Amino acid sequence: MEHAPRDGTTSSRPDGTTDTGLPARGGPPRWAGIAATALALLPAASEIARLLQVRDMGVDFEPVRNAASALLRGDSVFSDPYFVYPPTAVPLLLPTVLGSVRTAFVCWVAAGVAALAAAAWMVGRQAPPRRRALVTALALLGMLGGVAAARSISLGNLTVFLAPAAVGILVAFRRGHWTPGCALLAATLLVKPLLAPLVLVPAAHRRWRPLAHTMLPAAALLFAAMLLIPGGTRYPAILHYVAQGTNLHGSNAVNNLSLRGWAEAHALPSLTGTAAAAAVVVFFLVRVTAVRPDPAALSAALLLTTLLASSISEVHYLLVVLAMVLVMLAPQPWRDWLPFAPGIALLALPGPYVPLVLGHQTTGQTWLVLAELLLLTALLTAPRRSIPRHSAP
Repeated sequence: MEHAPRDGTTSSRPDGTTDTGLPARGGPPRWAGIAATALALLPAASEIARLLQVRDMGVDFEPVRNAASALLRGDSVFSDPYFVYPPTAVPLLLPTVLGSVRTAFVCWVAAGVAALAAAAWMVGRQAPPRRRALVTALALLGMLGGVAAARSISLGNLTVFLAPAAVGILVAFRRGHWTPGCALLAATLLVKPLLAPLVLVPAAHRRWRPLAHTMLPAAALLFAAMLLIPGGTRYPAILHYVAQGTNLHGSNAVNNLSLRGWAEAHALPSLTGTAAAAAVVVFFLVRVTAVRPDPAALSAALLLTTLLASSISEVHYLLVVLAMVLVMLAPQPWRDWLPFAPGIALLALPGPYVPLVLGHQTTGQTWLVLAELLLLTALLTAPRRSIPRHSAP
């Protein structure tokens, strides 16, 4: 049985309480967390308010609505050449055809903002109780008020809805709940295969049964959708188009945040981008073998390596990356955050500050690619520490 110290003081437990059951002193007061959350939401609120006043439909929302409309008419869901999601995603998109274009887009944006806020809340729940509000505030700032959010939310892309799913997958993997984690991962692949590299995480841990029990039914569902949904048999060609970088070439290469896209945008020889991509893959393989990161860190590193080394990476992908990095860091002491601070700062800095730093004519491509590189370096070089037991259940 534990006893209170004889000097009249109370000892602090890992959950932030004392032997008396009261909160331990020394942590930030409750009002500090509330104030930090409010300040974090200010940049996001101004951006969202500006966005909701725009009458035009987001460039990535239009193909979503067109595919849903095509399904209702019985036409090919890939009639719009910019629709690149699996046919299994189309039935879920049917609500986007309700109401006017303006109403549908506003509802879509509001749902995307809610998804990002939910991901930030989930990140905060993984932190120790005394730091929970501050971690949540940081996550809200980065995922709703940062430069990546400012350049993503207005697009109306479906990627933002993957952020809370990515957090859930990493939490499940970290706790050894492989079947729920793989099931959630399989569900995301039926909507958008962005998180496909994460399949290698349970494979690396030899969790073959959870993989088989989740991925095989998902594959069967995708195959059935390809046969039953109009135009579904075109999906393999769509996947090949995505793997080639879609339309992010030529003058549009500035929107491609992969190393190959960066090289093309800067008119460098294609061999330069290929060599840089190969170097990133080698760096990943060498460091993973030496460091053996935990499942959450490995998941984030896998996705970042894929985005940098492949033919395509877009700004809205970085919101998912940021959510994964933050949920991996949430249970860790503040000192473990330091190697990640530069990369997080580049993504979480409020959007209007980037033109002030780089000039109003900048595309921000180098800024965002540098953020990817900094985060990957931190993931693969930071010392591995055990996860504190007081992380949220």
